[in-house]
Amino acid sequence: MIRWVSFTWLLLLLSLPPVAAQEPAKGYVFSVTVETAEQLDVVLNRAEQLRELFDPEQHNRIAIVLHGDELQLFQKNNYSTNMLLVDRAKLLDQDNIIDIQACQTRMRQLNIGQNELPSFIEQIPFAPAEIERLEKEEGFTRL
Repeated sequence: MIRWVSFTWLLLLLSLPPVAAQEPAKGYVFSVTVETAEQLDVVLNRAEQLRELFDPEQHNRIAIVLHGDELQLFQKNNYSTNMLLVDRAKLLDQDNIIDIQACQTRMRQLNIGQNELPSFIEQIPFAPAEIERLEKEEGFTRL
């Protein structure tokens, strides 16, 4: 009886379609709401460290979605105060290490015009919807 049950289970298992291997994340998304340049610098450091841990051929990118007071750090009229941070973020973006996105909904709440942010920052309508889209449609892992 035991052999018959084992054989039946073996036949059943062999008839099932193969299980797809777990694919690695297509990228990572950071949902960022910080208040200071120092806190944002920590996020940029983490993105750099994460990028060093994986092969860029296996992952699309690291998306950093800004939707808090940190958006003010990138305003053009604050550039002289935050020059090192903004230039670092721009360099990371140009080197395809990160892709920075700014929530236009939060920008309106902070009275930041669309032309007040540097051109390397992609503006998106609503951060939570973009984060969800990156997770569901593009296979990103949220950090």
